[in-house]
Amino acid sequence: LTEYKNDLGNAIANFSRVIPDGLLVFFPSFVVMNTCIQAWQTPRANGSSIWEHITKHKQPVIEPRESKIFANASEDFKAKLEDPSFNGAIFFGVCRGKASEGLDFSDKAGRGVIVTGIPYAMRVDPKVKIKMSVLDDECRRVEAGRRGKQGSAAKASSGLVALSGDQWYRQQASRAVNQAIGRVIRHRHDYGAIILCDERFQDRGALNDLSKWLRPHVNCFQTFGSGLRSLTAFCRDSGMKQKQQRGAMQGKQEQKENQEVGVQLQDRVRGGRNGNGMGNV
Repeated sequence: LTEYKNDLGNAIANFSRVIPDGLLVFFPSFVVMNTCIQAWQTPRANGSSIWEHITKHKQPVIEPRESKIFANASEDFKAKLEDPSFNGAIFFGVCRGKASEGLDFSDKAGRGVIVTGIPYAMRVDPKVKIKMSVLDDECRRVEAGRRGKQGSAAKASSGLVALSGDQWYRQQASRAVNQAIGRVIRHRHDYGAIILCDERFQDRGALNDLSKWLRPHVNCFQTFGSGLRSLTAFCRDSGMKQKQQRGAMQGKQEQKENQEVGVQLQDRVRGGRNGNGMGNV
């Protein structure tokens, strides 16, 4: 477990160096997030810490448990994002939290999002156990109805398929992942890197649970170095492309404004000639 935390922290430190501006990091729960951050802040044998490497390039903001002070964290992230002495800011939050499901990190606020794990709920949670049990009972009733024995015959004949407890359990986790991923790339000219730091995302089922627009763009890297090189090239090329797009859009806007000014000048000239035979510009 310690090795995993160290590897994850070192990976995030490298990502924060490569990804410009705002970076989001989402954990499965507050417990996992706080445990990792505490481990990263602990000095190593050489006296430095992984936390120092992570925050060397980006100033950190940690999502609070208390919803009443969440607005302060949000404003703090915006302020640190504009600090010219750093390469942006890094926001540590949790899946199903306020940041991962409610905030818009468009443009420079979210140039990358890291999901550190699939946020499955605790199976021992009484609410989860009851929900799964109810759904499994409904599946059995539907199946019995299909066989003409008892239960929801009407539902079975209509072609509806009941959701099993396991299917619901997986669906809830994938929905939370997709919500977190959706914090970046908020419009057609936006760009951002999506990093899934969990080998379970390689499974066909987990890939199919991702949003349809994302699936064709998923790449699995066998080594960290190859993935980091690809990320570096993506950030460089995407940044250059966006600058070109902005330049083209600005040029079109200036051309449009110049044409409008030309039309206005012509109208004023015509008006002067109609009035006294002289053009007033």
